[in-house]
Amino acid sequence: MARTEVTGQRTSWWRIAISAPGTTSPDRSRTMIGLGVLVFRWVGLTWMAVLAATTSAPFRRPVLVWATIGLAGIWTVWLTASRKQWSHAALWIDFAVCAWLILASGLVIPEGEIVAGRPFFATGYPLAAVLMWGAAGGPVAGLTVAAVLGVALVLTRPLNGIELGMLTGSQVQNVTGAVLNYLVAGAAIGLVSRLLERSGQAVAEANAELVRERERAARLAERESLARQIHDSVLQALAYVHKRGLELGRSSSVRPSEVIELARLAEKQEAELRQLISREPQEAPTGLASLRDALEGAARDSLASNVTVSAVGPIWLQRAAVEEIAAAVRQALENVAHHAGATKASVFAENDNGLVTISVRDDGKGFDFDEESLKSAGKVGILKSMRGRVEDLGGRMTIVSAPGRGTEIEFVVPGEGLS
Repeated sequence: MARTEVTGQRTSWWRIAISAPGTTSPDRSRTMIGLGVLVFRWVGLTWMAVLAATTSAPFRRPVLVWATIGLAGIWTVWLTASRKQWSHAALWIDFAVCAWLILASGLVIPEGEIVAGRPFFATGYPLAAVLMWGAAGGPVAGLTVAAVLGVALVLTRPLNGIELGMLTGSQVQNVTGAVLNYLVAGAAIGLVSRLLERSGQAVAEANAELVRERERAARLAERESLARQIHDSVLQALAYVHKRGLELGRSSSVRPSEVIELARLAEKQEAELRQLISREPQEAPTGLASLRDALEGAARDSLASNVTVSAVGPIWLQRAAVEEIAAAVRQALENVAHHAGATKASVFAENDNGLVTISVRDDGKGFDFDEESLKSAGKVGILKSMRGRVEDLGGRMTIVSAPGRGTEIEFVVPGEGLS
């Protein structure tokens, strides 16, 4: 399983505009802000061109008007086309373009008329630079660019032939309001960007920790499964070898066949142990899950004690089918825990010639299996929770039990249709 590493380094937002698969949460958050600013930029450009085309007042420098609009248009198209390559230098160019747009409004509008209405060059588009810098560098960067563009907005009055000392109170309020809009926008977008960045980093760190916890849980589960298998086979055999060896050692006469039998048993258990410890973890094919792992999980979740699980290979099946089979086995083990009075139980699974067989055995007191009696007694867990699940998968369930002889429940499902 791939591990996600989280560091404290900050990725420069101006280098990211479109989120690719695997992009972190902070990058995705800044991406959405960048796309919003890009849309705002296009709206501002369109409105600027419409105002220039529909104004009734003649311009002092009409060529400069359309050259400036064309410059803004080319810059907007470039930003849109190369949004995956925005750099720090591009932010400075954007700042210069927007500052020129504000200053140009004082040069092209008839002299002395800039205070008569909203200067069309400075109506909206330059605010995009404030938003970009605020999102990229935080509140300080947003406020700094907003302040400089505010100064440019104030300078449009002298460029239009209007002395600052001659401005009326309402005209001063208009200029001050426009500058405050820039400042508030720069600070607000900077704060939002930082908040999204920190929240995204927190989510990424939490996800990385969750991945690590899952890896640890998977390793522990595999270790527990391996320990159970060693306990149920190798350790018990070694205990027998130890016990029998002591008996033979104390005996006055030892038959060679008995020694050979112990040696062969030890050899067999050595081979099984080597096979267990050399088993490599296997990645699940797309859309499939390991039935063996699911059965081991069902055994751990059940209240039944001393449950062993073994399977011939992982047995890959569709995830939904694995969940249904595991649920049926879990119900069988719950019955063992509550009704069987068993000292041990075992779960075995194999895939043989396209048929997946899962058996659950216990050494409990057993019972007389009578379907009608179970229905009349309201004990429908076997019929609905187990048989129903298996039959929905196209399989069947068989129960073999008798008083004092334990119980065996066998599920058989078609593996070919589920893998």
